[in-house]
Amino acid sequence: MWILIVTNVIVFWWELSEGFDDSIFYLYGEIPALVLRGSRLFTLFTSMFIHADFLHIIGNMLFLFIFGDNVEDRFGHLSFFLLYFLFGIAGGLSHSIFAVQAGGTEQLIPTVGASGAISGILGAYLVFFPRARIMSLVPSFLFIRLARVPAFIFIGLWFILQLLYSGGASSVAYMAHIGGFVAGLVVALPFRTIKKGRQGVLSR
Repeated sequence: MWILIVTNVIVFWWELSEGFDDSIFYLYGEIPALVLRGSRLFTLFTSMFIHADFLHIIGNMLFLFIFGDNVEDRFGHLSFFLLYFLFGIAGGLSHSIFAVQAGGTEQLIPTVGASGAISGILGAYLVFFPRARIMSLVPSFLFIRLARVPAFIFIGLWFILQLLYSGGASSVAYMAHIGGFVAGLVVALPFRTIKKGRQGVLSR
């Protein structure tokens, strides 16, 4: 997890040094129409390390920091590292398919960010730790307060918002979040089943 965070920060620092030149996004970002033609497939990978601004990378790295370590413990270091990219690619392809089918200019706009991969981690976290408590900001009558919310509520509400927002025009690739999240669920379920099965096995 820490390798991924540090790499993202280093790449973001490089973006800053280049003045956030648009050519970076068009060179390394994922352009749906091109990807689905089989062109520039490498951007399914490189786009995960490019971020649009400070809020973008801070939000993504914060979620990776909060949820990543526990999921990494369950998958193991190498599997977590490889699955991170699998989730990101799943999210990227989901966005590309949706954008091209919808038509319009979105299919020609580069998409960047680690959100697809991190959404996959959220999906896996929901499978492994549904009742874990997540410190969250919760609205309460006249003010907002900090409270510990069960993961299945926190992540469940997050996913519902992705579904609600995915149908309209937006600068956020919500379908990448949905695709990555579903990939995380699908991959984590067998891991949980295998772990439970091993706990019930006697060695001889």
